[in-house]
Amino acid sequence: MDPATTLPAASREPTRTASHRSLRERLDVLPLEQQFRVAAVAAVTAAIVIIQFVFAVWDTRSARSDALARAEAVAEAMSTRLSGAGGGALDDLSPHPEILAATFRLDSGEVLQRYVRGQTAGTAGISASGALNWTSKPTGAWHAVKRWLTVEPLYVDSRVKLPKLNGTVSVLVDPGWVWAHAGHRLAKLPIALLIAGAVAFLAAGFLGRRVVEPLAQFVESTRSKHGPGAATPQPPGNELQRLAGNFAALEGQLAEYERTMSTVRHAANQQVIERTREIEERLRHSEAMMRSKDDFLANMSHEIRTPMNGVLGMAELLAGTDLDRRQRRYVDSMRSAAETMMQIINDILDDSKIEAGKMELVLETFDVRELAEQAGQLYAGRAESKKLEMICRVEPTVPSVVVGDLLRLRQVIGNLLSNAVKYTEHGEIEIRIGVDDLRDGQCRLHFGVRDTGPGIPEADQSGVFQAFTQLGNGARTGGTGLGLSIATRLVKLMGGERIELASEPGRGSTFSFVLPFEVKAAAPVPNRTSDEFSGLRVLVVDDNPNSYMPIEETLSNWSAEVTVLNRAKPVGDRMRDVAARGRPFDVVVLDHSLPDATSDELLRTIRLDPAIADTYVVLLSALDYTTSYEGGRPIAPDVCIAKPVRQLLLRNALQASRQPRAPIAQAAQAVQREAAEVRSDAPALGLNVLVADDNAINREVAIAMLEDLRCRVTVAEDGSAAAEQARQERFDVIFMDCQMPVMDGYAATEAIRRSERERGVAPVTIVALTANVLSRDRERCLAAGMNAFLAKPFRASQLLEVLAPVVEARESAPVAPTAAPADAAAAAPAAETGTAELSSADVEAMFEAPPPTGATSTRLPVLDPEQVKAIRGLGKPRVFERLSELLVVSAKDNFARLDAAIAAGDLDEVAAAAHALKSPVASLGGRRLADLLERCETAAREGAELAAIRRVATGLKPHYAALVAALEAETRRDTGTG
Repeated sequence: MDPATTLPAASREPTRTASHRSLRERLDVLPLEQQFRVAAVAAVTAAIVIIQFVFAVWDTRSARSDALARAEAVAEAMSTRLSGAGGGALDDLSPHPEILAATFRLDSGEVLQRYVRGQTAGTAGISASGALNWTSKPTGAWHAVKRWLTVEPLYVDSRVKLPKLNGTVSVLVDPGWVWAHAGHRLAKLPIALLIAGAVAFLAAGFLGRRVVEPLAQFVESTRSKHGPGAATPQPPGNELQRLAGNFAALEGQLAEYERTMSTVRHAANQQVIERTREIEERLRHSEAMMRSKDDFLANMSHEIRTPMNGVLGMAELLAGTDLDRRQRRYVDSMRSAAETMMQIINDILDDSKIEAGKMELVLETFDVRELAEQAGQLYAGRAESKKLEMICRVEPTVPSVVVGDLLRLRQVIGNLLSNAVKYTEHGEIEIRIGVDDLRDGQCRLHFGVRDTGPGIPEADQSGVFQAFTQLGNGARTGGTGLGLSIATRLVKLMGGERIELASEPGRGSTFSFVLPFEVKAAAPVPNRTSDEFSGLRVLVVDDNPNSYMPIEETLSNWSAEVTVLNRAKPVGDRMRDVAARGRPFDVVVLDHSLPDATSDELLRTIRLDPAIADTYVVLLSALDYTTSYEGGRPIAPDVCIAKPVRQLLLRNALQASRQPRAPIAQAAQAVQREAAEVRSDAPALGLNVLVADDNAINREVAIAMLEDLRCRVTVAEDGSAAAEQARQERFDVIFMDCQMPVMDGYAATEAIRRSERERGVAPVTIVALTANVLSRDRERCLAAGMNAFLAKPFRASQLLEVLAPVVEARESAPVAPTAAPADAAAAAPAAETGTAELSSADVEAMFEAPPPTGATSTRLPVLDPEQVKAIRGLGKPRVFERLSELLVVSAKDNFARLDAAIAAGDLDEVAAAAHALKSPVASLGGRRLADLLERCETAAREGAELAAIRRVATGLKPHYAALVAALEAETRRDTGTG
């Protein structure tokens, strides 16, 4: 055995001195019984010495206190006797060994009598000659220390009052007498040490035997025996060292046993591997079942949402046409039922997803104020239709930007707002965000939604968070009762505890919760004023203080001069009065619902008065305002902003008020002329066309363009329906989307061609509609039997180019008696009157479609003006603005999906995410961003390196920001707000 292993670790430390190592070595070689005795005697000796010294110090301090007390008593007694007798001699102080000296001194300094113990003035080497001359207790830090340590006489005095003279009796306490007590105590130390050492020695020997004897037996039992009667030699040292040597020998034997057992382990491993394979097979089977369940859930979601979106879209389009009261009531009922059905489906799917544990958080940075304002504006239209005030309050201390799951947080707040709007009939709804805790880059934000609805009785409050539970008028308002249950589980998933409810019947309800976030940008400095709008005079007309106070505060912080009126009647007189004095209002902010006048009356008052007609008017309304005319003057606001007012939109409106703008009438006439020119230039083709596309907005765009070309249009939402319609009816052209549910465009084309061969009819022209424009995609379309290829997005001119050969072929062919011309002629008037506005469901569906692509070039425009013109020329009011708004809303989720896929290295998901983002971007003419997305998708589909995909993706967000700026500029330019 290596001797180094048997030595204690301390003996091998190079920092120890030789003497220390030698002492340790001497102790180590001693038997454990002797080590116990040495340690016990040393410990007891040290303890006795320390205790004796402590008691000696204690005796000294006690003797000092006693001596001072006696000296004070003696001095007081002598001064009392001398004062009473009118003089005399000092007492006999020889019975007081603690007193070194006493002096009777007059105030003049004359010493009448002095007592000094013995023949000298000091004891134990301490001189008292100096102390005898003390007339009072000496002062100073040095004397204070010496008195505390009792190394100089302690001075005590007492006043003596004589008939004609006064004096002092002073007493000096002998420090030697005090220290004599410590000497008495220390004199007993040798005896105490002798007795304690003997007891410790005997006790240690007894204890050592009780411990060492079993240990010796244990050492003997651990000795390694290689054969019968053979044992390893004992190493030098004490019992513990020998035990360590035995264990080292046992370690060698264990190595031998390990080698012997390797064969056994190998056999066991084979059994484990076989068993593991069985378990893995079962696990794969379970995962396959889970995937089937997930696929079923996803397919059910898509298959149910797609037709429901179509129902909603068509209901919206129908609502935009001229209807009588009964028809409009039917349409409103249909829309309400469809929206309720969609909400039920969403609730059930979300509940199933959470229940299965499939819902994961996607963390991203977002602006807290933007979240609150956007959530409020999402429900502003419904609130305004019920004449409810929507208020948003974000405390000044709330951080500007945090990191969290924006989508799920918006879902929770939206659920609470939806319930508030649903159950509140009058009053207001308030969104409030505050800080619950803020430290070390982390924060806990408090979210609350308050309404003035009917309230919830305390007995029913716990039940509102249970699944499938509805209270009160829940049956009348509809729903599944899953909303609050899902919201509660989402709050817990995001790190919160629960949703709190504070409610009182007749007073309303407040739902609140607290969530943790990482802080990315701190709160802006409160009341930090800006001179951006210095000199701008703004009139705010609103009767609700909770509504106009935040607006007033914001405008004041921007250095605008703000005037508030809470009634509508004085508005005209006030504006004319300040205009007459040469200080007109630059901007008027009007609430949509004032108690003493309507917004129409106020706008008529402003626009029909030449003195104030050019004032920039901001109407606080979530609903579009229909311009009317009176005496050739347009009656309309310059811009509408929904409540709660977003600071970004308010800032844009104030900036627009300072820009030169065309009169409202001229702008409207220009738009009408441009639309008329576009429609008048469009040729009448009279073709019978089938459009197969699962995306509602893509269908509507194609339908609008084709109807402008006087074509009769039939639509199909999937490939199977397209194939069936092509079998039942003869079409001139079929526009076939390549990616559709049920049956994609390739399979549908093959089915149509197969049916044509079976029936012996001439093949119909099939044009591929796709966002994929790679050569392999074109080849696949041609291989499937398609005749032409039209990339999304397409303009009317491109559509006309594709249809031109079909028209020429039809005109050159003999005319057969069909119903198509009559149908086309009948469709022409309908196309002229088709001015229905696109619905919110249609616009939202557009962003689920595959995106377009463009040429790869850095010279591509950020926003293609030709595409913008084509969209505005469709005859659909505000379609471009609606699409732009929805792009901004949905882009964050789309980018989060793309970022997560890149981070996970999932190339298929990267391709799918880039593909899904291209459609809304390129449909609006964002050619440069669409080109980057196309390159990102292509690289992912071709299996490029992840680093290369990341390099392509780095430019996406800057180009997206440039596109948003271009869209905002285009929107302001077209609406006359910029």
